[in-house]
Amino acid sequence: MRIPMIDLTAPTVYEKVIQEAETEQVRLVINTFRGVEYMSLRKYYLNFEEEWLPSKDGITMPLALENSRELFVGLVEVLSLAESKSILEDEFKEILDQIYLN
Repeated sequence: MRIPMIDLTAPTVYEKVIQEAETEQVRLVINTFRGVEYMSLRKYYLNFEEEWLPSKDGITMPLALENSRELFVGLVEVLSLAESKSILEDEFKEILDQIYLN
């Protein structure tokens, strides 16, 4: 089933810039299309008039409790792995260096 194109110019309910470079941003945006709220994680680009416009690169999904919960669980898992890696690197740096650098 093909989902109709989301109107990325629809009024924004929530918006947060996640990452920013000189001419590119990644934004988390919540907007409404045909009475349904959608969550988008999308690249934006700076056009020649210096306006930020959404690109085709990204993902949009209905803002449902199940989608939001699964996204949250995934992010917590990623952060937990990153924290664990950092702790392991800090605590066992000398041993890891001996193993991998010799």
